[in-house]
Amino acid sequence: MSLEISGVRTMAADLRLAVGMLSLAAAAGLTVPATHMGAISFQNALVTRASAPAMSASWKPARRDALWAAAASVLLAASPVRAEEVTTSSGLKYSVVKSGNGGQPAVGDLIAIRFKGKVAATGAVFDDILESPEPYYTRVGSGNVLAGVEEAVKLMHSGDTWDLTIPGDLAFGSKGRSASPGKPRIPPGAVIDFRLELVAVPGKDDDIIEQNGIID
Repeated sequence: MSLEISGVRTMAADLRLAVGMLSLAAAAGLTVPATHMGAISFQNALVTRASAPAMSASWKPARRDALWAAAASVLLAASPVRAEEVTTSSGLKYSVVKSGNGGQPAVGDLIAIRFKGKVAATGAVFDDILESPEPYYTRVGSGNVLAGVEEAVKLMHSGDTWDLTIPGDLAFGSKGRSASPGKPRIPPGAVIDFRLELVAVPGKDDDIIEQNGIID
């Protein structure tokens, strides 16, 4: 086997292995920059071009090492920081998406929240004001929101965004909820996935919040 052919095969193998690392990252749900995703799409073209004698001659260990270093750096950069899921004594699960440094509410405090709720088993969304310019105002302990949400907000600070997994007994209970216009049926005992943003705790935050939300 000629050195030229051996070099081509080595280069092709290195390319496939490095691109394979990027492919595995993408398949695992990691975020890989578009520039590197392009390498996956053009893998065959790269390997075909690698068979050219001129490229074979220029393929040196230093270039191979640089390719591996680049692939490794992409994997490190692409790896998400997984939020730790915490389970409370009631069975409520939460993970921190974003941390704030504002006030922490107590029972009786007025709070402004945004949220999106869906049935975990089906993905059916039953409430979504996450992108609304107007938050929802309520008082902690008023019973106007799900029990799991009441529990969570008392642990949060203004500016926090949490993902909640709310067990059925802290959500709609054994009765569930009937379907209504624009609202899906929620089965009895349904587990709820809930993204909750604590926008403000008026009176405990430094900033004055415009009173333009929905107040209960």
